[in-house]
Amino acid sequence: MKKQLLSAALILGGLTAFAQITVEKSSYAVPGDWFLIANDTTIDESTSSALKLAGQNKRWDLSGWADRHSKDTTFYADGFTYPGAPAGCNLVSYEKDPFTMEEMPTYYNISNTALRVILEAGPTSGAGGAFKLFQFPSTMGTKFTDSTVNFLTLLASDFGLELPFVDSLRITYTFKVTSEVDAYGKLKLDAGEFDVIRQLSNTNVRVKFMVRNTITGTYSSLPGFGDANENINSYAWLSANGGHPLLIANTDTTGLVTDIEYVLASSRGLSSGLNQVSSAISMNVYPNPAKENTHIELNTIYRTPATLSMLDVLGNEVLVQENVSLNAGYNSIPLNLNGIKPGVYFIQLVQGDIKTSKRFVVEN
Repeated sequence: MKKQLLSAALILGGLTAFAQITVEKSSYAVPGDWFLIANDTTIDESTSSALKLAGQNKRWDLSGWADRHSKDTTFYADGFTYPGAPAGCNLVSYEKDPFTMEEMPTYYNISNTALRVILEAGPTSGAGGAFKLFQFPSTMGTKFTDSTVNFLTLLASDFGLELPFVDSLRITYTFKVTSEVDAYGKLKLDAGEFDVIRQLSNTNVRVKFMVRNTITGTYSSLPGFGDANENINSYAWLSANGGHPLLIANTDTTGLVTDIEYVLASSRGLSSGLNQVSSAISMNVYPNPAKENTHIELNTIYRTPATLSMLDVLGNEVLVQENVSLNAGYNSIPLNLNGIKPGVYFIQLVQGDIKTSKRFVVEN
């Protein structure tokens, strides 16, 4: 009888019973993980509204976008050994400029109860405060509020200030995050369909300008400068063992989603499939930059053997695979880079009369 009543309630409510998941600390990234991320800033109003849907048993569909956006790879490293990591950092995420190889890191402290981002400290700034991004465990209804204060001190002359009895300027940043897991359901990406929870976060950033009086040694408000306030709403979709948010959407002051970033592929087995063929052959290399291994992900409309080559910047062949068997549609080819010197290379695929190439970097 109870089962019949439950079935009737689901039918009347128009619901499909989805699995409600819990995201733990063990679900998040660890050193060595990498994620191929796509970015987009052309979100229309209907897509924005659909992404913001809250509640139980929701469906969000962002499939079919893989060939339209810029891509970059996010890597994770051990914060205890990463050069220049601040105190308390045990996890680092970073991207690499493929030309200069410069790393752009974000520092974290991760524990069984929370993931916190650490603000960088320096000789003229505060002690590197940290604020919470995610709470573990997280499930539908999880809420938290967290905050931190950081400051930067500059010579008044460096800021263009010439005031009597003033020698320095202090800019204080106060961050306050209010967050709630307000939805769960199914998220469909090119990399697959996932059971997810969705976290809505509001970040308030307050900026205060103060100057130091050389006689009293105290700081007071800078004349003509009021406090600046900015509120940023963002949504993050997380899955159990996903390692990284599968999708992040940010809104402007009107509540419209202005930009998104989402996972196309990862070291945890996710692969976008590149399910939209925009030409005879479309090809991607990930991760990029790469170390010991990389993958060539491609789509082709032809089912004929191909030659796959790796060339250095002078055009010399470093690796060659002949008679590579390709299926019409999606193909993924692993490439072992052991013994390959660091540097810039090109992957070249020749299939019949069609030649396609992709630039990538091998790092130390």
